Amino acid sequence: MEELTVRQEQILALVHRDEYCAIDVLSQHFAVTTQTIRRDINALCAMGLARRHHGGVGLPATLSNRSYLSRQATDQDEKRLIAEQVAPLIPDGSTVFLGIGTTIALIAERLVHHQELRVVTNNFEAAHILSQNEQVEIWLPEGRLRSHDGDIVGENVSQFFSRFSADIGIVGCAAVSCLNQSCRLAEAEPVEFAMEYELREASVSQAIIQHSQQRWLVASQAKWQRKANAKVIELNQFDRIFTAESSHD
Repeated sequence: MEELTVRQEQILALVHRDEYCAIDVLSQHFAVTTQTIRRDINALCAMGLARRHHGGVGLPATLSNRSYLSRQATDQDEKRLIAEQVAPLIPDGSTVFLGIGTTIALIAERLVHHQELRVVTNNFEAAHILSQNEQVEIWLPEGRLRSHDGDIVGENVSQFFSRFSADIGIVGCAAVSCLNQSCRLAEAEPVEFAMEYELREASVSQAIIQHSQQRWLVASQAKWQRKANAKVIELNQFDRIFTAESSHD
């Protein structure tokens, strides 16, 4: 195997830590051009150490089984705090949509003693956890299980959620991004969006949101420091946003 440069080793370390790194963010981090970063990424991908994404780089498929486990370990205390906020607010007897992500799996852990819940989810880990409770009715969509992410996504999944109406829909996101000029103007109110890395992930979250009476977002503070490309919806369209510090109506 070709020997890595110091910068390539550092890029690889960031990818393993964050799972995804945007090219422009890496360019700023290392104070080099985006063309230089692309050459580094090409070299890492050629060696099978990374995988290209639109506008960035992530873990390769051969390492993807580690991806879900690494996310479980990331910001774990903060995610537990979010789960502890959310779970008590879900009434017994509710119909709940649960989206993908490790924070939502932690919420599922705290729902195992709820009564008469109907849970519709494409989060396989959450479904597995909730299967311990006979008082929880679980609905899963058809489709291919992404073993490295612990979920099911795709067009059929979005259609599946549209067949239900939920009291509460809970989604996570890959990033929170400000996408308009207001973000660069101190006097203007920023317009922030929940974002996903892939359009199919965003489409599923949109289906959850569209067919829920209450729309909740769970997001650790690190999501405000990341970048993703696929829009879900503006933050102001959520009824509640949960972070480790507090929830916001």
